[in-house]
Amino acid sequence: MIGIGSRIICSSSGLLLAGMLVCGGAHAQALKVQEVPFEANALALSHVTLQDGAGAPVHYFLARPAQKAPLVLFIQGSGCVPSFMLDGAERKATIPYWATLAKQGRYAVMAVDKPYQSDAPQQGTFGSAMGCAGDFNAHFSYETWLATLKSALRHALSRPEVDARRVLLIGVSEGAPMAASLAREFPEVTDVALVGATGSTQLYDFAAGIQRSNDSDEKKLERLRELDETFSAVAADPKSTSKFLWGHTYLRWSSFFAQSTADHLTRSRARVYLASGMQDRAVPILSTEVLYAQLRVQGRDVTFRRVPNAGHGLVKDGLSREEAGKAGVAEYDAIMAWFEKR
Repeated sequence: MIGIGSRIICSSSGLLLAGMLVCGGAHAQALKVQEVPFEANALALSHVTLQDGAGAPVHYFLARPAQKAPLVLFIQGSGCVPSFMLDGAERKATIPYWATLAKQGRYAVMAVDKPYQSDAPQQGTFGSAMGCAGDFNAHFSYETWLATLKSALRHALSRPEVDARRVLLIGVSEGAPMAASLAREFPEVTDVALVGATGSTQLYDFAAGIQRSNDSDEKKLERLRELDETFSAVAADPKSTSKFLWGHTYLRWSSFFAQSTADHLTRSRARVYLASGMQDRAVPILSTEVLYAQLRVQGRDVTFRRVPNAGHGLVKDGLSREEAGKAGVAEYDAIMAWFEKR
């Protein structure tokens, strides 16, 4: 049994029912849904838990609008930081701009925790998966993250406060290929905004970074050979969750290396907004240029915001915390202004 106020739905139909629903088909299962109040950034949110079978539960959070409104789903970057963390006595969003937008009350604003995400503090560098608590690294991959996002998005689209005719996905860094994949699979996704996005594959990003460096050609060739050897090592043991590379498991790298943001987005129908720092050291803007070029030649509706002198977070180095915060908000405000122009 689940708690008061919980609902059980048929996962194949998405229809909300008060109780157990028997669905057609031999493989259909009942999806248990529990929704409880949740407070963060002085906002009253909904914390929704979905349980389908014996796998990890899916957790998503929704800032409910005053009336039926478009859905905006933020998909965070790499690592195992939960969507919300305690900052002193107050719980706050960890995804940039999430709370700023949610406070406006004009959209149904959504965040999803990664599969097997723990609330325990990470004992390593944020953005990496080093020191992640619990079973996170034993399971995290492109496939498990996509399945989690699909379950959460499918359920959110059925909610009465969500206007499913307008859906914006904002994918940040690692979240970019995930947003592209969701846009490919969900025709309801009308708009996609990608921040610091890999355009081809993450393997290309590493090669582009080497080629863009100031190293001599001889040094570049040496580094490219090392990259090939590294990729071969991952490909030889792609399911390993005990071997780490650049802060993440082999499983994580092998699953993301196989994904092309451009391939997914070109198979979607969504409008696209791209924003990249021209001095991005994590994802070279050349990678995003590949994505932009492919969409352009297809005749797609795509906008590319190239931010001069900015890094991966779309802000310039050397700014004070207050200045950087304002600059970041301005970039996300531009995304929302673009979304509103549809």
